[in-house]
Amino acid sequence: MTEHPIYIVLLFVMIGALFVALGIPLKQGAVPPNWWYGFRTRKTLSDKEIWYTINRIMGIDMIRAGAVLVGACLIVLALRNTLSPEVIVVLLVGVMLIMMAYMAIHGFSLLRRM
Repeated sequence: MTEHPIYIVLLFVMIGALFVALGIPLKQGAVPPNWWYGFRTRKTLSDKEIWYTINRIMGIDMIRAGAVLVGACLIVLALRNTLSPEVIVVLLVGVMLIMMAYMAIHGFSLLRRM
């Protein structure tokens, strides 16, 4: 049974769209301090000003990460006939992990300066 690359790509498009959807309320400052959603550390949860500042930036990073992942999906979709399903998964998981690592590193580096 052969995997259909289009379904793999669509899954990652949905993940990218989810990143964007979750990033928008953070960027808008619409998410109050909580234990479930946002950039949660002792420092961000202890000071509302820090919470909103960091989470606005993290919201922008999440939107960018989602856009990069969707962009990678479009590139992979254009090349789907030349790539195996395994390579497609590795590429898209790699892009997603790199973007998540970027968000974490960026968030902690900003938090350290506050």
